[in-house]
Parts: sequence; C-alpha cells; structure tokens
Amino acid sequence: MNKLRLAFNLYIVRTLWTHWFNPLYTLYFNLVFFPLRQAVRFPVFVYGWPRLFGQYGTMECVGKCRSGMVRLNVTIPGGPQAAVGNTQLDIWGKVIFRGKCEIGTGNKINVGRSAILELGCDTKISTFCNVTAYQEIRVGSHTRIAHRSQVLDSNFHYMADFNKGVVKRTARPIVIGDYCWICNTSTITGGAIIPDKTIVASNSLVGKDFSSIPPESIIGGMPAKLISTGHRRVESARLSRAIGKFFAANPEAVCYVLPDKDDHSVCDVDA
Repeated sequence: MNKLRLAFNLYIVRTLWTHWFNPLYTLYFNLVFFPLRQAVRFPVFVYGWPRLFGQYGTMECVGKCRSGMVRLNVTIPGGPQAAVGNTQLDIWGKVIFRGKCEIGTGNKINVGRSAILELGCDTKISTFCNVTAYQEIRVGSHTRIAHRSQVLDSNFHYMADFNKGVVKRTARPIVIGDYCWICNTSTITGGAIIPDKTIVASNSLVGKDFSSIPPESIIGGMPAKLISTGHRRVESARLSRAIGKFFAANPEAVCYVLPDKDDHSVCDVDA
C-alpha cells in the first residue's frame, strides 16, 4: 500500500501541477530559432506557455543535436516555488547550447542584439532566475544556477564619472566554469570570472575575476571573497544514493566518510 501511495504522489499528483509538454509551441519554437537542419531534430522541448517577447535572434547546437536535449519552462517538482508562472524570453542575439540543458519556470532570459549566451552541457537554471546577456555570458558544463539568482553582464544604464571625465560601457563578459554551483539569491555581474568547480554561497555578489583561486573553492559575501577550498557539490547520482542510504540507516551520524578522499572525480556526474 505504501508503494502505491508513493507512486500515486510521484506520478499522478505531481503531474497535475507541472507544465505539460506543448507540441505546437515546440514545433514553432524550433523552426523560428534554429537553422533548419537542426530545427527538424527538435532540440528544444517546450513545456507550458513561456512568454516570447523577442524572436529576432538565433539559437544553435554545438556538437550533437538531439531531440529534447533542452527542456524549456519545465517544472522542477519539489524545487522552490516550482508552481510559479512561465519563463519569459527576449532573444535578439545568439544562444548556443553545448548539450542537454534544463531551464525551469518563472525565469527571465534576455539576450541583446549582437550578444551571446552560451550554456554548457548539463547546465540547469532553476526558478525565478534572471539571465541577461548584453555582451557575452558563457556558462560551463554541469553548472547549476539556483533559484532567485541573477547573471547580468550589464548594469543597463550609463554612469558618468566626473572625476575622470568618462562614461564607461555598461556591459562586460561573464565566464562561469564547469561544475560550478551558484547558490540561491546570488548575483553575478559583468567582469566576473568563476573558475571550474567553484561554489558561490547564497546571497553573494560576484563581480570580479576569481580565476586565480584554486578549483573546488567556496566564495561568498557582498562583495564575494574566498572563503574556503577543497569543497565540491556531489553531482554523482550513485554517490548521492549511497550517502542517502547511509544517513537513513544511521540517523545519529553526522558525517559520511568518503571511501577515497583523494578521488575527487567521485563527485562528477555519472558516465
């Protein structure tokens, strides 16, 4: 009976409140944005009714182009504010997908004219995020951008510096590496460079080049600074299950001991 109740909640109850696959919007979206040779493969599956405010720009798959490799406006059951409204897109520049990608609900994705937004393989953008590229934003593979975060390469408004008698340009590129974790309610601004396997703590403001710090670091604060090194988010589903089973079987345990603390690849996404 418990197994039936579990299945009912996972596959029936949750389904009632998720954005369902939209075949007509999927057809339209792919034909509008992708070159025909890629559009016919339907690389983007659209869910619900995302708000499309601009469709002047283009999209492209780099590498293998597979059906449904990108899931747009998909509900993430159990995620924060999963049942919020539709993601809105204002696409005037170019969006590049380097593999599968998941974009949740309630986000704002803006790409200005001549701008580039590049999303690496297995990138996930949660809910209520604002990703705006007026010049260039490049996000590496297996990177997570958590709910209510912002990645903005521009401050949108010109500001006069009367001390130097100049007005600087509003946008500067952003580079986020592989296996990064941008925790909730963080803001990444123009000029930020975040190296591979970096964790950005919640409520942080990152606006400078951190390429000199070692991988597997934690940065955080307003403005962000180096907090600690030698930390990784566990992306391996296999390891996550093992850890979960351990804590379930040992409710008083505080730590799970890694079988080999020198094997950092144990945290990587399963092959």
